[in-house]
This record gives sequence, C-alpha cells and structure tokens, in this order.
Amino acid sequence: MKYSQLDRITSLHPGRHLTAERTLRAEEEYLKDHFPLFPVMPGVMMLEALHQASAWLLHVGDKFEYPLVLLREARGVKFGDFLAPGETLEITSQIVKDDGQKATVKATASKQGRVTVSARLILERMESNDPEWLGTDTRVRSLIEKLFYERFGDPSTIPQSLE
Repeated sequence: MKYSQLDRITSLHPGRHLTAERTLRAEEEYLKDHFPLFPVMPGVMMLEALHQASAWLLHVGDKFEYPLVLLREARGVKFGDFLAPGETLEITSQIVKDDGQKATVKATASKQGRVTVSARLILERMESNDPEWLGTDTRVRSLIEKLFYERFGDPSTIPQSLE
C-alpha cells in the first residue's frame, strides 16, 4: 500500500467499530499537483482513508482469516470540507451489516467536528483464487497481519471503543 491513510488507530472494538486519525503533511507527494496554490487532500484519498479503516476493522475482527478485503461499492458518498496540510481527520468506521462474506460499513471522516467525507461502503472478504500450492493466501495473510502490527501495534492494546 503506497499511501497509508491512517497514522494511528485510536479505538477499536473488533468486528464492530474503529476510530483512527490521519494528519495531512505538507510534503506529501500528491499535494504538488492538488493544488499548487491551494494544497488539499484529494477527495479520493479521503475516501481511501475510509476504505483502509474499514478494511482493517474487518481484518482484525476476522483475526486476519481473509487475505483480501475489497471495496465493492461506495454508496451515498458526500464531501463536506477540505483538508489542508497540518489538519487532522478523525475517521470512524462502524459495521452495520455483516453476512460473513460481505459487510456494509458506515464510515465518516471529520475535522474539528465538520464532516469532510461520509459513505456507506460494501466490502467483500476474499481469497486470491490462486492454486493452494502457490501459498499466495497464506503469504498475504501473514503480510497483512505483520503490517497491522508494525503500523498500529497489538490490537488487544488499542483502547476499545464505546460504540
């Protein structure tokens, strides 16, 4: 993942709710073009922050059972405010429906109490469908879990949300 859109997870209730933070830094590569005289986080990157928070919520809730969590749909996407360098997004992701394969998540990012983006995301847990002898799913599961622990620490040490 070239652009990690979460700096830290502030609370986690596995399989139910996650909150995270993301501070936009002035030196980020894509801000050179978006926009040189008015640098703001692209809307697609804010939406990606919602997706990443929601995917981590599913991965942790499933104890990293599925190697892939794909975004299938983004419904009712609404943008409300810009995010400029130095400002911090608070991202929330809450599972509203989960059938084991697909999950519907209500996700919101806000700054100083003002919504910057909100959406209902439909995520699907998947395996690679590669032949088992290649070991793709085992390797990806291991990499995803390792990446989570490196970036955010042991999930059991993250404060549990009240949601």
